Amino acid sequence: EHLGADACVDYKSASFVEELKRETEGFVEVYFDNVGGEILDLMLTRIKRHGRIAACGAVAEYNKDGAEGYGIKNWFEVVSNRIEIKGFIVWDFLGKAAEATKEMVKATREGKIKIDSGNETVVETGFEGVPETWMKLFEGGNRGKLVTKLV
Repeated sequence: EHLGADACVDYKSASFVEELKRETEGFVEVYFDNVGGEILDLMLTRIKRHGRIAACGAVAEYNKDGAEGYGIKNWFEVVSNRIEIKGFIVWDFLGKAAEATKEMVKATREGKIKIDSGNETVVETGFEGVPETWMKLFEGGNRGKLVTKLV
């Protein structure tokens, strides 16, 4: 709730699929995907007709080759529900970085964005430990964003 989300479900929960279906009962108009894999595939079945997906990552698939990758099994949902999917990366918006930073700082000061141990994991490490620290992203070893603090 303190993140301002309509609903939050834990993908690590044994009842994740049921929880997600319950929380998206009326279906979803807009979905931001940064994971790909099984979660995106499930979400394709939860998107409203003419819904939209902003695709910004595929962390579930990053270190897998074609044979290991999950793949998308519910692709026909895109066609039958006329779902619009648009990919983007942050580099597309570098010209707006200063403006975005101002807005983020303002929202943080106003309490609209809360940064604390509940939504970020800070790992202190030397430079040689950075690869091991970043692998936590693929192993579920962090809560929220992962911050690497070089010591």
